[in-house]
Amino acid sequence: MNAPEHLNPDETALLLDASRTLRLWTQGDLRHDVLTTPICFAPASDGRLIASVTANMLQAEDCAIALPDEHAPTIELAVTLEEFEAIGGAEANSDRWRIYHGEPPHSRWAMIEFDVIRFQDTILDGPSLKRPNPLASMEPRLCGLLNREHRDDVRNLMQHELNLEPDDPRVVGIDPLGLDIRNRFSVVRISLDTPITDPATAETELLDRIKNLRPGQ
Repeated sequence: MNAPEHLNPDETALLLDASRTLRLWTQGDLRHDVLTTPICFAPASDGRLIASVTANMLQAEDCAIALPDEHAPTIELAVTLEEFEAIGGAEANSDRWRIYHGEPPHSRWAMIEFDVIRFQDTILDGPSLKRPNPLASMEPRLCGLLNREHRDDVRNLMQHELNLEPDDPRVVGIDPLGLDIRNRFSVVRISLDTPITDPATAETELLDRIKNLRPGQ
């Protein structure tokens, strides 16, 4: 998660906050020309987003994603949709989307590239938000480990961190900033205060943090 060298410390901190905010969401509102459509997405290992889309979305000249809270958008991204065929190696991306969301609502697939970001009333360079996941190579194994051997720990995490009653939770994504958990009908996010970036120690660090959040510890 190293910041680009051209950024000053304030921009680096702001980009980290923007990354954390973006990773809280797996759905938002896509404005494509004059239309606005709810859209679900999943993170790709290279830092882009994967989405199930329509032909109209792909043909739009102007696309932006807003991630709203109760009062106003917390982050807005001018984006470019790049269509891909879910065959060969690219099928892993559509499969990843399905792990997060189930069956896709649309027949086309796109990778979402970040062009420009508006965050906290500041305009940021979109590609700077594209952070490849250094844990991608071990992510499937870590997700499987948590889902097989640490289900109760994951439930405790959700109760402790989100005040949420787990409903058949399944860890579907792990990156330096947190965990994505599919909780039957939605995907929730547990953020990590300190990023985990070293694949060599990621498993130990992650299990230690989960253990330290067990009730009574």
